[in-house]
Amino acid sequence: MSFYLVMLAPDGAGMMTDVPLPDYGPYDKGSEAAKFAKVLTDRLGKKVQPRRIAQAGDWREREAEKVANGTVTRLPTAWDLPPIKDHFAHVHSGNLIGFIESEELGVIGRVTAITAGRYISRFYPDVADDHRRRLIAAIDPSGEVRFATTPDEITQIYKEGPGSCMDAKESHGSFFDYPCWPTAPYGAGDLAVAYTLNSQGRIQSRCVCWPARKLFGRCYGDIQRMEAAMTAEGYENLRAGPSVDWKKLDGAKLLKVPSKAPFEYVMPYFDDIKFAVDIGDHFVTAVAEPEGAPGVRFCKTGGTTGLAPIYRWCPRLKTFRPEEDGFVFVNGPNIEWSDEAISAHTFVCDATGEVWPIEHRVLVYENGKRKSWSKTYFDQHGEYCSTSQKNKPKGAVVNPLRQDNRSPEERVDLFDPQFINELQRLQQTIDRDMIRRLVDGDFVVDAA
Repeated sequence: MSFYLVMLAPDGAGMMTDVPLPDYGPYDKGSEAAKFAKVLTDRLGKKVQPRRIAQAGDWREREAEKVANGTVTRLPTAWDLPPIKDHFAHVHSGNLIGFIESEELGVIGRVTAITAGRYISRFYPDVADDHRRRLIAAIDPSGEVRFATTPDEITQIYKEGPGSCMDAKESHGSFFDYPCWPTAPYGAGDLAVAYTLNSQGRIQSRCVCWPARKLFGRCYGDIQRMEAAMTAEGYENLRAGPSVDWKKLDGAKLLKVPSKAPFEYVMPYFDDIKFAVDIGDHFVTAVAEPEGAPGVRFCKTGGTTGLAPIYRWCPRLKTFRPEEDGFVFVNGPNIEWSDEAISAHTFVCDATGEVWPIEHRVLVYENGKRKSWSKTYFDQHGEYCSTSQKNKPKGAVVNPLRQDNRSPEERVDLFDPQFINELQRLQQTIDRDMIRRLVDGDFVVDAA
């Protein structure tokens, strides 16, 4: 950049002086600068000419004089960072920091204005967080980012801050009956709620963030100011682009607070998180449903009621089912199945009262009744009766030949098919003969 534009203006002595035009240029080529100078001369009605940057006067003296005579507002005394050479930093437009960013921009008097947080992040990256917040508050009290980390602090932010489904408005009065406010589970140590205050000290904006990973999600209240403040703090806005890696939010701890109902937990409304996975003494966040495996449990989040039922993996159905529906221990696989799987795929052993998969079932006949035994119990207490071709308790199987003392030559196999057929034919003959004799009156019945 070699050229800039000036407007010719009379000084106190009637001489024409060069007044740099900070809103235009600088330019690489003199021809380009001359073209814009002609356009501005016609537009402003005053003479505008190009100048070479190399021939410019001492712009540093000019900027220093602005600070010295109060043309620009000095940084407050609470701003105790060492000044950066040639920046001539000052308070700009009430709550921004103005500074000269380069030699070329200094020549034309152009001031760059950014938030105090961004200025610190860019030029003082090693400043500690607490010191940083004090510096920002010195420039813009409403731009200072504060962080609520404990369950009580987070609860206060939601009760008193920008309106949402998790606030303390009358429509959400039922939250007061919960073991804790629905947003208290955020305070498990990983997540925090960032917020800012207005000039009256009221909470004007907030967002959930993860300080260790420098991430933040949806903002509420003064959204633009909150997003700018968090960005100045060095945080990544997860909602800033179309291809966001939401899995960056996986694994943050949440408090595990049971509600008054069984198999239900107090759970906040999440904008950017869908699930809370149970890992024992607390939950962890997840943006996708966990992979199914025995013992895996989770809550779905995002509900405005502030409560969420727990879901548990059913090994038999290969899906998650509400734990409140019931899970029962099943022998054989020796694991608990959901009530739906129990109804469709198990039976109760009549001998032991144990629940077994249906494929372990053995039908046993005893005293004319059919019973269901587990195969394990049947192997110990039952046997197959080849005579009746049915399963029976041990000791209940009758062998007609067991009491037969005749010699083998004299024995008749009572269950030989030919023998049975002969018995049936003989019975039918006897029955027909008896009926004929009754009709002919050959039988005399003794009434006595």
